[in-house]
Amino acid sequence: MTPRSDPTPGWLRRALVLGACAGILAGQAVEAQRSTAPDEVHHIHGLAVDRRDPDVVYVATHTGLVRLRPEKPPEWIGSHNHDLMGFTAHPTDPRLVYASGHPDLPTYRQQGVGNLGLLVSRDGGATWQSAALAGEADFHALTWSPRDGGTLYGWSVAGQTGLHRVSTGSWASARLPARGLANVLALAASPDPGGPLLAGTKAGLLVSRDGGVTWVRVGSLPPDALLTSAAFHAKDARLVYAYVANPPGRLMRSRDGGGTWEPAGYSAGAEAAVIALAVGPDERVVLATTDADVLRSKDGGRTWQRLLAHGRPAGR
Repeated sequence: MTPRSDPTPGWLRRALVLGACAGILAGQAVEAQRSTAPDEVHHIHGLAVDRRDPDVVYVATHTGLVRLRPEKPPEWIGSHNHDLMGFTAHPTDPRLVYASGHPDLPTYRQQGVGNLGLLVSRDGGATWQSAALAGEADFHALTWSPRDGGTLYGWSVAGQTGLHRVSTGSWASARLPARGLANVLALAASPDPGGPLLAGTKAGLLVSRDGGVTWVRVGSLPPDALLTSAAFHAKDARLVYAYVANPPGRLMRSRDGGGTWEPAGYSAGAEAAVIALAVGPDERVVLATTDADVLRSKDGGRTWQRLLAHGRPAGR
């Protein structure tokens, strides 16, 4: 039998390989004291909108967490420069954020493991504590769900690979069978406690309605759609955004929880993709591309404001 070729475009494969190699590069992290403001923000892996001030955006990167505020330069949060491959925020408590990835050099020397497992921060990313699966998992997709009082779902690409569920109450974890799920690039959980999980994959959009155990294809997107990011509205479970990276690339919006889709007014072009999405409690949408562009729309995608252009503040 002839092996099925990988439909992922070459430029995107290179971007994903960079992330997969981050654990190897972790030991080469810069140990010197860094400035409070990065000159450039590159290798973006995740986004979140501050629930207290939705004009503030958090950017998870290859070298730590960055805050973007209006009329101010980007600033590092905290002293750690972990490679934050997976990142998600609590929908109502701005102090609670969760991450995964690879340690900075001091942490690697102290712990001796290349995968951080699941981290939790209770102060908006200033400090981090190990919560579960340290050294055992490397979540490149991570999402918070209100199911069972608070549950994190993560897709691990190293160590204990596959889909995991972690309780935010006890930090007990379980690896799920996730039947029908593979090649995950993004996870998104409904804001409703009994709502579905969505997975953006290299072969279309999948849904689970039983807490991640079984998965089936859903919606009107093509079965070969390359879904690089997805996010539910913070309060409206019917409103979902996802990015289809198949050239020419297009941001899509669903108003019925993922069943039907319409264009949402943005394309990263044929040689880039939206790698992270965040949707605020109002109509605002924030996205980041593989070219380190960060854009924000305050009107559901009709108009866009560029916050970063190739990693630098717009207009610099």
